[in-house]
Amino acid sequence: MKKLWKILIGILVVLAIVAVVLELSLDKVVLKATNAAGPQLLGVPVSLAKADISLFRGKAALGGLHVGNPEGFKTDGLLDLGSVAVRLDNKSLLSDTIVIKEITIDGLVVTYEQGLRGSNLGALIESLSDEEKEAEEKPEAEEKAGEEKPAKKVIIEKLSITGSRLNFSLTGAAALTGGGAVPIPLPPITLTDLGKDKDGATLLETIQSVLQAIAGAAGSAIGGAGHLLGDGVQAIGGAALDTGKAVGGAAVDAGKAVGGVAADAGKAIGGAAVDAGKAVGDTLKHLNPLKK
Repeated sequence: MKKLWKILIGILVVLAIVAVVLELSLDKVVLKATNAAGPQLLGVPVSLAKADISLFRGKAALGGLHVGNPEGFKTDGLLDLGSVAVRLDNKSLLSDTIVIKEITIDGLVVTYEQGLRGSNLGALIESLSDEEKEAEEKPEAEEKAGEEKPAKKVIIEKLSITGSRLNFSLTGAAALTGGGAVPIPLPPITLTDLGKDKDGATLLETIQSVLQAIAGAAGSAIGGAGHLLGDGVQAIGGAALDTGKAVGGAAVDAGKAVGGVAADAGKAIGGAAVDAGKAVGDTLKHLNPLKK
């Protein structure tokens, strides 16, 4: 009996050591995984500066997350997240669907670059949408037998984005925005029960939902900031935004709360939704070789 107890105690000690080592190394694992897998997942540069992960407490904190631009855009990047706090349901980590109780993002900076053919945010959403469609249309016959289990799905019970601002920029027309990007406050964004309606969403689907909410908030902010953008920008259509392109063809449903403001796609830019080609008009006509 004593021998059995010694064996059990030995196993517990080993497990405790493994748990402690895992806890201490998770920060580096998440940091390395994000910097390696992020660009592959989103198709744009992604970097994370720091991570503090504790499975014992069911919490995670990330800092300095940067998301770069799709090809063709000139600004330094698209998204910069000051701090991200995550609260997990530990029990769900062993299941097929990870439940995240709450994600709080503070200090989001969106560098919204509008070009003649759309925005950088719209281009990223559209590319992720195409990637998701390709994954859904992949014939099951092509999947190898014995292949790894499908990726885990995610449910986010609450996601809050506060303390945000948008830097509005026009590709190739910095003079119209005073020589650079125009800072515009962004309203708070709150999303609830992401992925819950279908027992979990893929990571790609979840990212798309968040980006669409940000696009809706950005459209509302730009549409209501004519006095900040100045006469030069107002002259090209009140912000040079095509609503469909602003959200990558995936218009934000009016039922989704974006900072307490329903983000109907047609109203997302404050009623100033105009086709980008027409919005540029005579002011930028010489910059667009496709405009007749």
